[in-house]
Amino acid sequence: MTAACVLTGALAIALRPRTITSHADAIAVVLEQREIAHERIVTAQVWPAAVNYYAYGPSVYPYSATVSVTLPDGDIALGSLECADDRRRCRVSIARFGIDREPIPDISALRPLPWMAWVQRLIELVQQ
Repeated sequence: MTAACVLTGALAIALRPRTITSHADAIAVVLEQREIAHERIVTAQVWPAAVNYYAYGPSVYPYSATVSVTLPDGDIALGSLECADDRRRCRVSIARFGIDREPIPDISALRPLPWMAWVQRLIELVQQ
C-alpha cells in the first residue's frame, strides 16, 4: 500500500505541468519547443535599463534584459528579453536561433515547496 502511494505521488508530480519560476525557465520552454539543446540560460538587466525600469516603472520603460544561452559545446548565443512588466507578457529574441520577439510563458507567482523541487529534480535525473 505504501509503495502504491509513493508511486502515485511520484507519477502525479512527474505529469504535472512545469512551474515557470524565472525568465530562464520560460526561455528554456521556447528552446525545448524548437529542440535547441542548451546547458545554461542567464538573464541580466544592464544599466541604464535596470535604473530606468525601477525608477520610472513599466508604464514608461519596459523591463528588458540581456540573455546568454550556453550551448553543450560551450559556445554562447546572445539575445535580449523585453517584458510588459518583470513577470508577464515577455518576448525573447536570439538571432542565432532565428527567434525574434517570440512570446514566452508568464512567470508563476507560486513557488514550489522545497521538497517538491527536490522530487522534481530527482525525477529529471532518473529520466536522463
